[in-house]
Amino acid sequence: MSAAGRFRTFAWVGAIALGAGLAAYLARPSGRTALDVKRSSFRTTPDGVAAFARGLERFDRPTAPRLTPLADADPVPGALVLLSPAVVPSPVEVHALLERVRRGGTLVYAPQLSPALASTLRITPLMDSLGIAFRVPRPGDLEEPEWAAHPLTDGLPEPAPPRRALRRITAREFPPVQALLTVGRDRDRRWTGAGLMALGEGHVIVLGDAEPLSNGRIADDPLTFVVMRAVLTHTAPSDTIFFAEFHQGIRGYESTARRWAGFVFGTDRGRTLLQLLLAAFLALACAGLRFGAPTTAAAPQDRERRSPLEHVSALGDLYEKARARRTAALLLLARLARSVRRPPPRDVAEARALIRELETRRGEQPGLARIRRGLRADPVDLTMVAAGIDDHLGRRAES
Repeated sequence: MSAAGRFRTFAWVGAIALGAGLAAYLARPSGRTALDVKRSSFRTTPDGVAAFARGLERFDRPTAPRLTPLADADPVPGALVLLSPAVVPSPVEVHALLERVRRGGTLVYAPQLSPALASTLRITPLMDSLGIAFRVPRPGDLEEPEWAAHPLTDGLPEPAPPRRALRRITAREFPPVQALLTVGRDRDRRWTGAGLMALGEGHVIVLGDAEPLSNGRIADDPLTFVVMRAVLTHTAPSDTIFFAEFHQGIRGYESTARRWAGFVFGTDRGRTLLQLLLAAFLALACAGLRFGAPTTAAAPQDRERRSPLEHVSALGDLYEKARARRTAALLLLARLARSVRRPPPRDVAEARALIRELETRRGEQPGLARIRRGLRADPVDLTMVAAGIDDHLGRRAES
């Protein structure tokens, strides 16, 4: 194969690898805005809340991920951030969580407006326990946002209009919600964009939407400062603030190799990329492009071939080392058996029967006598057996 042809082949392979790497880089989950929005402290994409977690750490509040459910697992932490959970907490988890809040815990909660919920009101068990629901917006309901009079909102710039608002469930008695952010044109009936709820000895900070805490909005929305002030006010420096990653669909830490394997085999983009890559290499194979010159069939000129005697000698040494002289003798007698159209002998008894048959046909001969003596020797005399076979077959050919 010429140097130019070899270069062309490797150029095609390099182009395919480069194209596949570029496509994988552009389609990787960490390099683009995720289509499946997750308010996770692990994510640095615009939808994640890693910046909010780092901000709490700068104010001496350590943070950690919570990778287990809130029931039948580790104890419920004293401070928990639960933002737009993709996995809705079960009633058992809700009970354990609120009991921990009543004993002095702190919860930052933004419910998820999920169309997957069967109820038209889209009320989760935790929302029902807190007595809150989403306000179905009408024209003007999300306009004219204002801070409520509260120490947590002092000195802040004008709030940004929220995307969603909350309303109270009036069917039964619930702990009151102290509004922090209100919206709506109707001054007599305004809705809650963010609020603070006292529950036993603890507190719940409720948000209509978690987007103000996301990486993409945290620098521009003053509601972030209200939430941070509330967390710092109702937690101690020794408290660790846990982010409920389990309810974002994250079950544990993953290696880079496992994330790439999940991308390649678990996503449509990854499977498409893998199929295109395989198709490209299949096209190379069908084009008959080689990666080098084929191995020549002829032996190199500087190597001398072994003579037949050397092969026989080497084979004899192997049988000698394996202590298989009897087996070698039976293999030698196969040639003699073929001369009279008989199957090769499988043991010494069949070999002796073959010799008797030959003596019956042609009488006693020196070659057959040598073979018999060689088989009787201990160990078997292969030289004598081979000489007897040659002598017998030679006399037969002369006659």
